[in-house]
Amino acid sequence: MMWDIQETWQAILTRNREDNFKQKRYDLCLIWRALAFCDAVNEPEPLVRARAFKNVLDHLTVDVDEGQIFGHCRGFTSDVLPEGMCEDDYQTLVDVHYARGQRDFWAGFDHSLADYPTLLTIGIGGYRDRVRAALAQHTNRDSQIFLRAVGITLQAFSDFIRRLSDTARQTGREDCAQVLAAIVEKPPHHFREAIQLVWLTHLVFKSEGRCHMALGRIDQYLWPFYQRDLADDYLTPADALTLLCHLWARLDEIGEVQNICIGGLTPEGKDATNALSYLCLEATRRVGSPHTNLSARFHDNTPEAFHQACFEVIRTGIGFPAIFNDHVLLQGLEEIGIPAEVARDYCMVGCIETMLAGRQPAWSDSRFNTPLYLLRAMYALAEESSPSYDRLIKLFRSELAQGIAAHVVQVNAHIAQFPADGFPDPFLSAVTRDCIARGRDINAGGAAIPRFHGICMMGLATIADSLAAVKTLVFEEQRVRYADLMTALAEDFIGEEALRQMLEHRAPKYGNGDSVVDQIAAQVVQWTAAECLKHQVVGGGRFVAAMAANVQNIAAGHEVGATPDGRRAFTPLSDAASPYFGRDRNGPTAFLTSVAVPDYHQVLTGSVINMRFVPEHFQDASGVQRFLAFTRYFVANRIPELQFNFTRNATLLAAQREPEKYRDLVVRVSGFSARFVELSPEVQADIMRRRAHI
Repeated sequence: MMWDIQETWQAILTRNREDNFKQKRYDLCLIWRALAFCDAVNEPEPLVRARAFKNVLDHLTVDVDEGQIFGHCRGFTSDVLPEGMCEDDYQTLVDVHYARGQRDFWAGFDHSLADYPTLLTIGIGGYRDRVRAALAQHTNRDSQIFLRAVGITLQAFSDFIRRLSDTARQTGREDCAQVLAAIVEKPPHHFREAIQLVWLTHLVFKSEGRCHMALGRIDQYLWPFYQRDLADDYLTPADALTLLCHLWARLDEIGEVQNICIGGLTPEGKDATNALSYLCLEATRRVGSPHTNLSARFHDNTPEAFHQACFEVIRTGIGFPAIFNDHVLLQGLEEIGIPAEVARDYCMVGCIETMLAGRQPAWSDSRFNTPLYLLRAMYALAEESSPSYDRLIKLFRSELAQGIAAHVVQVNAHIAQFPADGFPDPFLSAVTRDCIARGRDINAGGAAIPRFHGICMMGLATIADSLAAVKTLVFEEQRVRYADLMTALAEDFIGEEALRQMLEHRAPKYGNGDSVVDQIAAQVVQWTAAECLKHQVVGGGRFVAAMAANVQNIAAGHEVGATPDGRRAFTPLSDAASPYFGRDRNGPTAFLTSVAVPDYHQVLTGSVINMRFVPEHFQDASGVQRFLAFTRYFVANRIPELQFNFTRNATLLAAQREPEKYRDLVVRVSGFSARFVELSPEVQADIMRRRAHI
């Protein structure tokens, strides 16, 4: 091993956690970008954006710290303006920047990632060679302009790395200087070089304002470098682990949700788990950052050791990794025409969103307040002379179809405000498959596969429990008159507490292994997924369903009146695809039995199912085996996703009372983890309402 790998990532992490509590006043990247905009006169927009990208990288402060992976984002912001610039100048540049505009989340901006396998295979120079070849092939003006813009960004990226290398050499960091010099143009040869190039690409995305970019299947694309260096005695597994910890610490600097994917199947359909999969788990455990959103893919032949290694990290309480079932997502992806070898290479971006890495425009999604449409159907049924459960279902499905169609129109109208020629994306296009070869921007048909936009269906358990209550107590057992139920809902159960208690406690509830309500949940999943797949995204791509809400179940609940499950008006909806808080009373086996019933294969964006355990019951060997029984059941019964909290309410209550003592307490929130004391009281309460199983 020629590099002196030191355990300095801890110092980086300590500094990050101190800096994260400080808010710097000025965005320096915005300054340099806006100055380039000011200089642009009658230039095509791709060239304007490319030169703005270059101006940022040319001016970013480059200094040295203790890290073994070079480059950081601390120089992106400052409490001091550049010399000669006053406050009024800065505000003018802010106005220039926002007047020019950039894509937002709905339009597809920062839930994406580079085509890292190709980048590490051909290097920046290889991409520049592709640009030259494409310029010779595409003679039309638009393609020529686009390709020139891509070339500017790639040259700027190379120059940035070269400047980093020079700085490292000037400050005595010859080891870093050599690593950086090796990747200025050529593809990396060693593991450390590969990690360095991945980090700098990620860092450059951050300089563009993209905070939620993913790293994709890191254990797959770094594997050849790891194998080669081991065979050549160039590094040891311990060295590789330390470098991964350095990378994880660097990701912590960015301070947002950054998804990392491990495990799963290879494109050829074999088990992809390897030694790096386990090292990524160990790096996650050691660093303990809430920002390295680790996702583990499972399938029928996933090794038992991987099941156990995932659990060893999960039970630390950090909430990582979330686990995903390959067999569910792959079926759906192939059904919509994604080739099997491409589908098997999926990863996640953001929280849990499905991405065909380096092949698609940036992911986007939007929230759909599904229980509103159930209440609309129920009030419409109240106007009819002979209400029935079957008629309610027909009305509900009609309301759903109309609501989703209207939502699609709204989203497409928004996306249409960001045409590719006005909001080009030259650097992300450069590192996305087929954009260079086609001579087109990523949002103008350049990407190999069209985009997905997820419609996040909120409140699955709220709907399932509500329909089960109406079906059972109103139409089957006739304990409640439909008209009386509607009056109680309209008045938020005021004066009707006995009725509310009956609805909450005498009707089947999702999460208890009750086939009545579980089948209703399955129908809702099927209806919504199929309805979303009917619609196309403007400019290419498709709408797909998700069963996820992030923490928006709280805000969505503020819009929804009382529901037939006994929920009071304007209180939180159920969490994503999970049972409603505390109603899963029959234990974890019943919980899994319920969430295994819906067929999620058409929910192509993924789902969020939160499960919580009392940590004391999983400390010994028998606890390990008990948990592994759950993960085996998860795979075999085609549950799409699970994520876990291992925290006691006593600990969370103590953190609320004395937050300064629990600054580093990390919990799983929804599709992401966060420091508990930094969450709003409403979100903290949402987490504590979840039943802790034993």
